[in-house]
Amino acid sequence: MKKIIAIILSIIALCGTASAELYPEVARIVEINLAEDIVTVETFNGFLYAFEGCEDYAEGDCVGMIMNDKGTDKVFDDEIVMVQYCGWELVNWYAGE
Repeated sequence: MKKIIAIILSIIALCGTASAELYPEVARIVEINLAEDIVTVETFNGFLYAFEGCEDYAEGDCVGMIMNDKGTDKVFDDEIVMVQYCGWELVNWYAGE
């Protein structure tokens, strides 16, 4: 969690108000496709996003992401700019435990 906060503060410091299109998001890994090297994540609001690079990720791991809203009001076209592993502490986050 400390890494997420540090990343967010770094992005804000580097970009300032000029990066109004960037925002932080936290998600849980729900699927890993090793054959295609695709990781699928689910945000707390239930939105699904995918990125390439399975590396050492496992289902249930949490990641912090910097997202680009592309200047639109739609969430469905948002794009992942950066992903950072956050750990496994929030595995039961969605269960409310």
